[in-house]
Amino acid sequence: MPKARVQVSARDQQVPLPTAPEVRRRPRQSRAQHSEKALRDAFVRVLLERGYAKTTIREVASVAGVGVGTFYEYFGNMRSLAAKWISDTVKDAELKLRQSFEAHRGRPLAEIVDAVLDVQVKNIADNTQTWTLLFLLERQVSAPSAYRRHYDTWVDAWRDALACASDPPPQDRLALVARMAHAISYGWLSQCMLTTDPPPSEASLRHELGLAVHGYLAGVKAAGSR
Repeated sequence: MPKARVQVSARDQQVPLPTAPEVRRRPRQSRAQHSEKALRDAFVRVLLERGYAKTTIREVASVAGVGVGTFYEYFGNMRSLAAKWISDTVKDAELKLRQSFEAHRGRPLAEIVDAVLDVQVKNIADNTQTWTLLFLLERQVSAPSAYRRHYDTWVDAWRDALACASDPPPQDRLALVARMAHAISYGWLSQCMLTTDPPPSEASLRHELGLAVHGYLAGVKAAGSR
């Protein structure tokens, strides 16, 4: 996988965090939706090339093909655009995760977990630099409430995935097991992106993660049968 080079200055790390993405205008018509999407796409392009510390509103607007005034119609500042990008990326990834386990509803737990892990790892392996930037920025750009909301989105998806198996974990432990399953997968994938250069291969990421999650779930099952 390609190496990820991320540049975030100490000054950026100390800027007070907004309470939520400051989206000034909700795009309703197709032209407005195109402008907002163009700004988000341009933000990612500039971010990957320059790093967050050197990404400017003027350059993002230029790459998007709109004026700076148009930028401010949708976003109050660069951080609000970054927070919106993070939120949209998380939502898109969650949708893929849900589609993966819905396609296996009623199947054994191990099969459903494999489907979820396959999608998670592939999504990150196919977009290594983008996800590395997201993992790095999410704690800086997102307010604590937004970060918790994103995290709980993943936990809820894991809970629904586990619950739809033919042999789910005990109902009274389902929420806690889902939280642990996400902690394992999120921790492994995010830390591999942030702390290894280059990151492990897709096959290695998937293999080690599978051992960890399946091992944990086997322990949960064994504990419940005692």
